[in-house]
Amino acid sequence: MSVKIRYNYNQRRSIIKKITNDKEKLIKQLTEIQIFQNLDKKEVKELIDSCEFTQYEDKETIIAQNEMSTFLCGILQGEVEICIKDEDGKHILLATVNKGDICGEASIFMDVKRTADVIAKGTVQIVNISREKLINFVNKTPKAGLKIFAYIIFSLIHKLKGANKEILFEKQSTVTAKDLEKLKVFFPSTLEDYL
Repeated sequence: MSVKIRYNYNQRRSIIKKITNDKEKLIKQLTEIQIFQNLDKKEVKELIDSCEFTQYEDKETIIAQNEMSTFLCGILQGEVEICIKDEDGKHILLATVNKGDICGEASIFMDVKRTADVIAKGTVQIVNISREKLINFVNKTPKAGLKIFAYIIFSLIHKLKGANKEILFEKQSTVTAKDLEKLKVFFPSTLEDYL
């Protein structure tokens, strides 16, 4: 079994160096990923051949916002930051995803541009599985596939609930302190009494 280690330079160009890793260790690491925790050892052994194992270094981009890709990532070791770029191209941190978590699961079902950057925070080991390889695995092992898809669906529902709460909060707080400052020009004495 080989693990790819990527070294990024000049944006997204990379040199990939293969190293060998113990298959039993990889199987154990896969069962620590939430999406694969309910698979039995035989199912994980079958899945492992469909996976790509990669290591990224600190601040290296694992998934780029707006890129099209059809794979999900599981974090074997380390943690990643989920960020979006603002109008000036600066990163805004949305979340930190840790060992055992997944990201990119929506791409398994549909062709969509990635909505955020996934960036390594320190050294990170990732398992990638493409849509095509996952579908092939599910067709061969439908019981395992049902477990995986149930997890993906619950994960997406959970993220949707969180997004709905954020949207509601944004709609409720549409007037900012900056807006109130601008109003002082029109009602200088009245607003001073209330602010």
